[in-house]
Amino acid sequence: MDVRGIYAEFPSLDPDVPLRYRRIVEQIPFPAGILEIGRGDVGLAHLLGAPMVTCDIRPVTRTAAGESFVRASGIQLPFRDASFDAVVAVDVLEHLPKDCRPSLVRETLRVSRGLVVLACPTARSERAEAVHRKMLGVVRGEENPWLEEHRQRGLPTESEIVGSIPADWHVDQLQSVNLLAWSLNRFLVDVVHITLRPLAWLGSVVDIGRTYRTVFVLRRSSFAKASPDKRG
Repeated sequence: MDVRGIYAEFPSLDPDVPLRYRRIVEQIPFPAGILEIGRGDVGLAHLLGAPMVTCDIRPVTRTAAGESFVRASGIQLPFRDASFDAVVAVDVLEHLPKDCRPSLVRETLRVSRGLVVLACPTARSERAEAVHRKMLGVVRGEENPWLEEHRQRGLPTESEIVGSIPADWHVDQLQSVNLLAWSLNRFLVDVVHITLRPLAWLGSVVDIGRTYRTVFVLRRSSFAKASPDKRG
């Protein structure tokens, strides 16, 4: 993952973006046909510089080299069954109404040949988000719109996500972005308006202890037997 290159292209990028993708990149075999759902303003295609398909419900203003963008919803993907080697959705599930989350999981499994990586904050991070929302309101009189949507939708529980995965898929859970590091970064970005780039280079150090996100790595048993090399 080219962190230095991404900051050359996006100097004010929130350090949480490369941090949240670090563990995802570790799981993806290369070469691979990749789909990212909900890529946002800067996504996996920018960070890897590798050809892939991405989709979001909003149009994008700046695609990465080799990126093929499709405007689409993750709960109704316009792709055939088993179209991609790997399907990725980072910080997407928590923005959906609870009754729509199983639909997104089903769609990721449908279009994948055998690997799906989902990542999101779970209910155990609700208190940290509430503390940050209150501080932001008191100090700056502002709201973070995506954290406000988290509050309205409710963060998913780990059991909720695992319970939506069929029995023929194996699930590994990984921890991503230490909760204190996440809180510090949100304070700097949202309250102080500072981008502390060194946070993005912390690597595995930032994934120890209690974390903000959980990464769910889903593998069909037949896919797990022989995967190509992974890229770090």
